[in-house]
Amino acid sequence: MKEGFDAFSFCLVLMGVWCLLALFWSLSDGYQGQQEANTKMVEKRAQHRRRVTSQTWGKVEGAEDVFHDILSRLSVRSIRSFKTVNRYWHASISNKHFATKQLAQSRKKPSYIACPRADKAMKLYLLKPGKFNYRHHATVDPPGRSADHNMHMIASFNGLVCCINQLSDENEDHQIWICNPSTEETMLLPQGRPSVWTEPSIGVAYGPDITEYKIFRIFCVGRRNAGKGDYLYECEVYSSSSGAWRGIGPVLHLPMYVCFSPHKSAHVFAGGKIYWLVSLKDPAGIMLSVDMEENFEVMELPYYSTDLRDEDRITVTTYLINLGGSLSLVVLHVGSFDVWEWKEASWVLVIEDYLPFMHFCEIVLFMTSLEKEILFVTESRLWTYHLDTRKWKKRGRPPTRFTNPAIFPFTESLLPCNGGVRLEGR
Repeated sequence: MKEGFDAFSFCLVLMGVWCLLALFWSLSDGYQGQQEANTKMVEKRAQHRRRVTSQTWGKVEGAEDVFHDILSRLSVRSIRSFKTVNRYWHASISNKHFATKQLAQSRKKPSYIACPRADKAMKLYLLKPGKFNYRHHATVDPPGRSADHNMHMIASFNGLVCCINQLSDENEDHQIWICNPSTEETMLLPQGRPSVWTEPSIGVAYGPDITEYKIFRIFCVGRRNAGKGDYLYECEVYSSSSGAWRGIGPVLHLPMYVCFSPHKSAHVFAGGKIYWLVSLKDPAGIMLSVDMEENFEVMELPYYSTDLRDEDRITVTTYLINLGGSLSLVVLHVGSFDVWEWKEASWVLVIEDYLPFMHFCEIVLFMTSLEKEILFVTESRLWTYHLDTRKWKKRGRPPTRFTNPAIFPFTESLLPCNGGVRLEGR
């Protein structure tokens, strides 16, 4: 009886232990299963977010125009940093279609680029219209620059600037540089033919295609007859498409020196042509022009009566500017100024107004324009004159005193210094 009881009791205990183990295993499996399910759920959520994000950017990247439109609104420095994201981003940003779109966006918010002081290393500043606060943008000091002479900025176009640098004290010729201040790229042009007895004159033209620009260089090749002062002038042109100089034959005139503009560099590009002043002599001075097709013309300046006093006619302080896309001439007198516009092959006087600079106490060193605003650079400050309101505004002072200043309209761009010839795509 005792043995049966013990056997029966043992069976009951064994069954109880088995039930407890089964319950434990069941609970353990359930806990692990729940953990696995929760882990899977977390993983699915993270994967879902990644998948949605990937699909969203995939849709943005897939809609190429939308993708380009978003990136084109950023600053050039920000855009350049995105080239390292992946190959697709690099390829999207490094093509002609995107460079064109970015430049179009940049042109909606133009500024001025200023070099207040000509120096061996050019410090360039951006000036926003309306505020005129100087913000340092770049320092241009390319390797290979002639170290003994200052650099001068002479033109701005499509986010690029053209600079010149005299070669040496013995050689009045100069190096010509194309720079992109926003990308810090610089390019030295090949040296042109020697100019004898006088410095060459430079003019920069650019076409509707952003990859195309031309630099015209007028230089002296010698005297027509030995012992006489009758000089011969020729022109050569550098094209961004060829990357080389090409002679285009003789020209009748060498552009004149303009007050405070170094190396006969004072010119303006308007309406598809470059213009230089040649002479201010009575009865009417003359100017020289050349178009993108390399055709030269000579035209007369506005006529002032010889009965007027010298200071009331064409003066040595006469400037060419691009005013809203049209060639314009600004003539400064004592206490007043005139603005002439070239319309339908003739000069039209559009403005006669006073100058706030009393008897040239503040000498005008440089002049430029942006849309309907003329910017006057004097020895110590900036003045603006708006053609619609005919109101003067006194602007801020430069970070350093003006010395051979240069200020031009400017829009940031991604264009390489060769004008974009290397850019691929549409």
